[in-house]
Amino acid sequence: MYKYNDIIDREQARRQQILNIYLTNIEEFRIKATKAYNDFCQKERSTLEGIKTNNISSYSILSAWEQNLLPIQQSLINKRSDNLFAKILIRNLSLNNDELQSKIDQIISERESEILNNFTSQIYTHQENKNHNIYAKQSHNLKILLSQPESAVKQIKDHQIDYFLYKEIAMQNNINVVDLQNSLWKRVVVKRRINSERKKTIKSENERLIFINNRLNALSTINGGLVTEIIENNWDLITIYSLRNQYEKKIGKLSESESKNAIKRLEVFDTETQKFKIEQIEKINISADQVNLETTRLLTKNIDNLMLRIFDLTNMQKNQLLLYSKEFRELTKEKIDINILQNNRFNFEI
Repeated sequence: MYKYNDIIDREQARRQQILNIYLTNIEEFRIKATKAYNDFCQKERSTLEGIKTNNISSYSILSAWEQNLLPIQQSLINKRSDNLFAKILIRNLSLNNDELQSKIDQIISERESEILNNFTSQIYTHQENKNHNIYAKQSHNLKILLSQPESAVKQIKDHQIDYFLYKEIAMQNNINVVDLQNSLWKRVVVKRRINSERKKTIKSENERLIFINNRLNALSTINGGLVTEIIENNWDLITIYSLRNQYEKKIGKLSESESKNAIKRLEVFDTETQKFKIEQIEKINISADQVNLETTRLLTKNIDNLMLRIFDLTNMQKNQLLLYSKEFRELTKEKIDINILQNNRFNFEI
């Protein structure tokens, strides 16, 4: 049995999916909205237009069908292959095996017709006007619709829901979408609006890209390009700062003379950072025949130099470096996202 709350929950989940598309990529939303409008074709719209009244919408009728009538229809379909039901008919109607299936089909078909008539009677209020039901046409149309296979009716319902949801979100956010079911003139007007909207969006994006590039260039010069080197090596500054703290603790445990000895301090540095340096060398993708002592020493030297530059920063500079690195990553991601949006925009037809 389909519960009303289950239907509502499913449609709310679908609405959230569509909303997420809008929040992620307006152009993707627009093209999928256009497809949803097109899927809900003129034939389906006319079919649903033919079952609604001033008091009840086609959406409400299909929801009532899914909640109330469909479970009964499915149960009747299952009876066609129900062995227990067949045995009851054989015993009570004195049927032989040759005539059993035709009798089952007859009983179920008659019952399907009865429940469909009862359902349409419940849907439409019978207001008699000179013994003529003013909703007879809608009732007839509904019977034709619900006599189709379950999958066909569900498809129409799904198309209608997607159409409503995309249209609702588009209207709420002033997004122009071409409805191929509209007249040529309306489609031309909407396409012009979309082109105008895109020009404004591209202008805004390009202005943002100029700002991002200028800011990235400025960040790249801080501390001799330290930010970009950290990003290029994909280092986690928190890990580096933790190694520095361990190094300082070890230095603090040395005698006064040892702590002032540069060689001793370098030994502590190598000890505390050795594991990290090995991990960084292993991350570098070089072929086996290129791995030799000279290459390894060069890689180690580059890692040492970069770590020492970070270790030598003051506490204020460390905090600033953390903020600069975070900003650099965020701006780089934003720049990539904008470029992807602009490149993909040309792939979307309207």
